[in-house]
Amino acid sequence: MAQPHFWNDHSGRLTFSQAGVDSAEYPDLCRAIVQAFDLQPAGNLAAGMEQVFCDFCKGDELIGIDWDIWMEFMVVAKSKSAEPLVREIGQWVAEGGMKRPKES
Repeated sequence: MAQPHFWNDHSGRLTFSQAGVDSAEYPDLCRAIVQAFDLQPAGNLAAGMEQVFCDFCKGDELIGIDWDIWMEFMVVAKSKSAEPLVREIGQWVAEGGMKRPKES
């Protein structure tokens, strides 16, 4: 089992990052996470040449699911209450979650 990579960004937000995810994989991985964790959109998709990001929520837990050319795939806690969700998503992704359904 791969170990997830968690860190705090310069704003102190808990972040999960996964190297080796190409920008073309972002839509499928994002969709799989949204479905597996029953997330709701909390903003519009923003896409550019070097980055893609969109916010999602589950109750009061707000996260960003992002991709950029430097860190590649990331899930960012936008609130303290979202940190456990980011940890759960990071573990799921690191364990190959897109290849299997989320266990209840």
